Amino acid sequence: MFDSAETPVTWEHTKAWIDRPLSVYEGGRCDAVEASTIRPWLEVLEFGCPLHYDEKAAKEAGYKGLFAPYTMLQTYSSPANWQPGQPTLWQSNHPNFTLRSPVKQGDIPLPGNCSFVTDVGIEYFQPLYLGDTVALRERRLVNVNPKRTRVGEGAFLTWESRFCNQHGDLVGVARTSSYVYVPHPRGGGKTVSAEQGGRGASISGAGTHLSERGTVPRSNWSTQLFFEDVKEGDDVPQVAFPITIQRLVMEAGANRDFNGIHHNREIAQLHGAADMFCNNFFLQGMWERTVREYIGLRGIIGKIGPFRMRIFNFAGDTVVVKGNVLRKFRQDGQNLVELKMWSENSRGISVGPGPVLVTLPSRSPEKV
Repeated sequence: MFDSAETPVTWEHTKAWIDRPLSVYEGGRCDAVEASTIRPWLEVLEFGCPLHYDEKAAKEAGYKGLFAPYTMLQTYSSPANWQPGQPTLWQSNHPNFTLRSPVKQGDIPLPGNCSFVTDVGIEYFQPLYLGDTVALRERRLVNVNPKRTRVGEGAFLTWESRFCNQHGDLVGVARTSSYVYVPHPRGGGKTVSAEQGGRGASISGAGTHLSERGTVPRSNWSTQLFFEDVKEGDDVPQVAFPITIQRLVMEAGANRDFNGIHHNREIAQLHGAADMFCNNFFLQGMWERTVREYIGLRGIIGKIGPFRMRIFNFAGDTVVVKGNVLRKFRQDGQNLVELKMWSENSRGISVGPGPVLVTLPSRSPEKV
C-alpha cells in the first residue's frame, strides 16, 4: 500500500498501477431493474420507445420482455450512498457540501481532487431486463497521461470496467477516460469557458442556427428500418435537447450521478468550469434516443463509442445530436451498420464524432 503521508503523490505512482486488478466496491447490485426507475430516465430524454414500457411490444420485437435503456448500465451498477448501520454522511450544513463517491479506487494514489469524464466507449452484450441486477466485477487502469489544461494540473486516466448480471453473465464492457486534476486558483485566468480542459476547439461551420426547442419525440413506432433500406452516407434524423437547470437536476436523480458540477453553478466554477454542464450519462442517453428512433424496435444497439467530450454542454445550451451511415456490412450472419454520430451546441461540435454499431433485421432473412 502506498503511504502518501510520507511521500508526495505523483502521477508516476499512479502509473505503477496500470494493468493491475483494482479492488471493486461491494453492493453494486443495490437496486434491481424496475419500471419505476426506468421511467425518470425516459422522462429526461423524452424517450418514448415501447421496448422500455410496453411488454407486449418488447416481446414482439424479439426480446424476453421489458428492459432498461442500454445507457442505464452504469446507473444500475452504482452502489448505495448510504445503507442501514452506517454513520451519518452529512458532516456539514454548508450548501455546497458534497458526499464523497462510494466508488473506491482501491489503494491507487491519485494526486488530484477533482475529475470529469472525457471519453466513453461501451460494448453491450445483453439487455438488463426487469428484475435483473448488475455489478462491476473487474476494473483496471490502462493508461495515465499527465497534462496541464485550462482547468488545472492533472492527468487523463483511462479505465476498463466489466459488468456482470446476477447470473455472472457479462452484460457490458466500458472503456472510459477521465481528467483527474487540481483546479487552477480562481481569478488566475484559468477558468474554462467554452473549451473543455483545453482538449478541443470549436469546429468551423458547426453548431450554428441551433434550435432552442426540443425535437418532437417519435410517437409512431409501427415502421421498421431494414438493412436493405440503409445506404452509406444516409443521414440520421437529428434530435435537439435544450439544457435547463431543472433538466440537469432531473437527470442527476434519474442516473444517480450527484456530482455538483452537473447541477450547481458555484461548484462547477470552483472546479474550473464556467457553469454547470451535462454529464456523460446524459450525453450517452441523447445518442441512444437518437439512434433508437432511427433504427426502430427490432434494431439492436451493440456498441456506443468511443467518443470524446470536446467542449462542455452548459445549462442554457441546446445540444443537437446528428449522424450518418458510415458503412454497412454482414458478419457472422448479422446485418451490421456503423453510424457516425456527434453532438453540437452553439460553439461547435461538443461530443464526438464517434461510432455506434447496430444490428438491423433483413427484409429477406434467407439471404443473410
